[in-house]
Amino acid sequence: MKYERVYAVWDFYDGVRTGIADLNGAPHYVASQFDETDDDYSDNYKLYPVDAEFMERAMRNWAIYRAWERRFHSGAAKLETHPGHGGIDLEYDELKSWLDGKVGQLQALPSLYTAKFRELPGQEALPGAMLREIEVAWSPSSA
Repeated sequence: MKYERVYAVWDFYDGVRTGIADLNGAPHYVASQFDETDDDYSDNYKLYPVDAEFMERAMRNWAIYRAWERRFHSGAAKLETHPGHGGIDLEYDELKSWLDGKVGQLQALPSLYTAKFRELPGQEALPGAMLREIEVAWSPSSA
């Protein structure tokens, strides 16, 4: 099984819901699919290729969030300072607005994929609840 880089996790609820990860060495926006029958998110993901400008802006957005996350989980920042609340960090707000607009314009690959995520080793120094760096192995979905 070949594992690939996960660049960012934008939504996490009982697992990765959206973010950016490589598929065959190229970055893609990834979105887990909701299963109406099970009334829960599935292990199936739509993948959307992204360009260099998207990646540049997404990585800056992610860096702003991760810096806040480290401060928060170290006790140096309060929840109210989360950049996603809006009006906290102008650059973050502008990047998020641009990225949200672009996500709505992306074209999904024709197939769904199943993901197997795992933590990268060597992250013991991170604050306890901080999201760990992860990687992913993709396989074609049978759905």
